Amino acid sequence: MTLPSQERKELIKLRLENAHTAIEDAILLLNNNSLRSSMSRIFYSMFYAVSALAIADGKSFNKHRALLAYFHKQYASTRVLDRKHGRALQKAFEDRSEADYQDYLHITREQIQERIAEAREFIQAIQEHLSNRT
Repeated sequence: MTLPSQERKELIKLRLENAHTAIEDAILLLNNNSLRSSMSRIFYSMFYAVSALAIADGKSFNKHRALLAYFHKQYASTRVLDRKHGRALQKAFEDRSEADYQDYLHITREQIQERIAEAREFIQAIQEHLSNRT
């Protein structure tokens, strides 16, 4: 991905804003007992944050799994970011898949509340990493 510096910065900012919006949406959905949709928004909040990180690295991915693999390889396994963030991202992806594709949901409100806390910490870690790079 080759973008002029200013466009790249604007896109990173937009993706981080999308991450924050998605996590706030997840809370609203949880408060309205929409567990499936809340779980989806949690994953996408993390997805947007990782997308911002990839854009900062000049990368672009067309598939969720490719973006997750990039994050694990470049950031979690190398401990650039704490491994717990890699585990949280993976769990959010799995939970989102269950919420989207399984007839019976085995995710509780308490689990969603935990995922929201993990997603917030995840987004914060990425923002701090990005701000330390500039």
